Amino acid sequence: MPRRNAVEITVEQLGELIAQAKAGRVTRENLQAFLRNPNWVTAGGQVGTYPVVIDYGKTIEEMVATGHYDWSNSDISSGNFPVSGNGTANANLELVHLNKDASSEGVLAYLESLGMRPATIAELLVFGATYPEVQREFPVIALGSVWQDRRGHRLVASLDGWRDKRGLDLDW
Repeated sequence: MPRRNAVEITVEQLGELIAQAKAGRVTRENLQAFLRNPNWVTAGGQVGTYPVVIDYGKTIEEMVATGHYDWSNSDISSGNFPVSGNGTANANLELVHLNKDASSEGVLAYLESLGMRPATIAELLVFGATYPEVQREFPVIALGSVWQDRRGHRLVASLDGWRDKRGLDLDW
């Protein structure tokens, strides 16, 4: 007898799981990680795949302007974060939410265990411009581009939001 308030899984949902596994989106490792901790994803479907188009011909300043942020850190510049790449590229960005505090090293190790890499600042900026509402739900951080300030702090770009405002900042 099912538990009271339990949600039953449908045959269609199992079929979708199998299709996603065949497509390589669900691996044994990330399925096992989910089964160990089903709460690692957030409610509302915010964690998942987000298709974007990255224009590597744009400067960081142009990418920031495209995002229409209410404020941004002035140290987020081409001088501190040079763009590497040519032309345009389609990418599917995956958000991973750990639902806990974690060190950068811990997050990087977790991403590696999933066969993923951290996002670059160019990917973060295109994400923020394409999906502006997501950062109001939770911060989005790109650990793939690091800048060291004159005090020796290693900083990464992050998108954050509150009420009707959106910001682009550096965190360490």
